[in-house]
Amino acid sequence: MPVDRYRGISLQRELVDRIEEYVKTHPETGYKSTADFVTDSVRKRCEELKILIPTPAEPPRLEHYNLNQDHVTIIDRDKKIFADVYFRNSHVVCEACASENCEHIEYALSLPKIQAILNEKGWVIEEGKIVKRPY
Repeated sequence: MPVDRYRGISLQRELVDRIEEYVKTHPETGYKSTADFVTDSVRKRCEELKILIPTPAEPPRLEHYNLNQDHVTIIDRDKKIFADVYFRNSHVVCEACASENCEHIEYALSLPKIQAILNEKGWVIEEGKIVKRPY
């Protein structure tokens, strides 16, 4: 272990023995070692005491932003755009990509709220794909 990144500490033997037993008998927790368990426990306690500030989760690349009468707006953080996906005359078009088949459309069709609205209008969506369009 690199000396400049780590420091050793002493813990009561009984506590370490219990942690080792727990790690061995509960592999589903994901701890690979006593050190993993102790590091995770200390980090969580430090966050509770505001010694450490939790690292915020990175926002998703695509996110539902808004729902309008005839379209849904998707935030695309990689492209730094708002993509409007229109549902008109039995067609789906992404204005940002000028396409009828792109990742913004696939994402919009994967959203339960959008699926429910389209289902009410006669669309059938299965696994994020259009199976039937209204005529």
